[in-house]
Amino acid sequence: MKSKHNFKSFWQFIRKNLKFCTVFIVTLALVFLSIFWGIIPVKQNFEGNLLVKSFSFTCQENESLLLKDVYNLSQIDLSGLKKFTLAGIFSSLADPELNKRERLEIESIRENSTLTITPTADFILQELRLQKETRVKNLKYAPFNNLLAFSLQPNSQPVNLSFNPSGNPIKITLSGYKIANLPQKKEDIPLEFNLSTTEFKLEIQQAIDVNLQLYQDQEQPIFWRNIKVNNVRFERPIITGNNVRDDLVESTIISGNIRMAQQDLKLEKNQFLIVEKPGVEILNQIKIIREDSNQNLKLKTTGENLQISEASQGLEVSVSGNTNSIQVGLNPRLPIAQIQGSFLSRYLGSEAIVAIISFSAGLIVSLLSWLFDNFAASP
Repeated sequence: MKSKHNFKSFWQFIRKNLKFCTVFIVTLALVFLSIFWGIIPVKQNFEGNLLVKSFSFTCQENESLLLKDVYNLSQIDLSGLKKFTLAGIFSSLADPELNKRERLEIESIRENSTLTITPTADFILQELRLQKETRVKNLKYAPFNNLLAFSLQPNSQPVNLSFNPSGNPIKITLSGYKIANLPQKKEDIPLEFNLSTTEFKLEIQQAIDVNLQLYQDQEQPIFWRNIKVNNVRFERPIITGNNVRDDLVESTIISGNIRMAQQDLKLEKNQFLIVEKPGVEILNQIKIIREDSNQNLKLKTTGENLQISEASQGLEVSVSGNTNSIQVGLNPRLPIAQIQGSFLSRYLGSEAIVAIISFSAGLIVSLLSWLFDNFAASP
């Protein structure tokens, strides 16, 4: 009977203060919605710039241009080609039979076979176009020998690597290969000959390793822009070969900055970048960061101590994408900083969102206190 009386009294109180109770319910709903919009993760666009030692990605568009007009290459090494064809005019003192050929069918005879191309004059890598689902692994720049290296893993469609010899002969060295319809030499003796051709193109159908010895003074950018990608990784595995449990993953990030939801995250050396899917979707720009030899040392003073450190060099990667959470930390399992997107963060900064949630919580407490105080005082 007492509970019925309390309910009846409460109902009479609501009818008596109907306007206030309506405002209270509407306010309460708006408060909970604001908290919900400020907390529940929502995917948002992000962008960032990273300086890295190496990184990997998968192309998501056919005929995506990765490299263009790389001038005056001093040497190109391609490891892992299984079978390919060369066409043109051949010349060799060691193998006069090659001088009669216009086409060579070449096949590897061991797993680590290598094709080495050494230009004798101007030589240009015209372009490297990637097909959809082509995986580029461990793209890196080694400043000490000016070497650009990466692994190509085509999916179902071959990848074309096109060169322009500019009418000059090029020296070809085949290590671990045999030429069809020619006597096979000993496996450890490389085959060497010159090739003259107006067009030089290689069709890559299997995984290979590419090493490009770059010309030191090329100022024109060699990487193309706005490449659609997924599965981007700024890390590399460290494999012991003894026990899988001993294998580690090492971050390749040297420094960087990521911005999302009007917030910034700074990345320091060896920190991991953990981005929820879909993650990085576009490589906006890739640049080689190369310091002059006279600028390779930086001086830092800490109190009375003098520290000497090398200038940062590597690949600068500008990225953009979509996600609801970005995390940073030295241990990918224990990140120390995070940006989380929400509906309100699209329009407001983090401080404004915290202020709205705090104000909403205080307003609820005030309204509930007024309601219970006046209900208790009512007859």
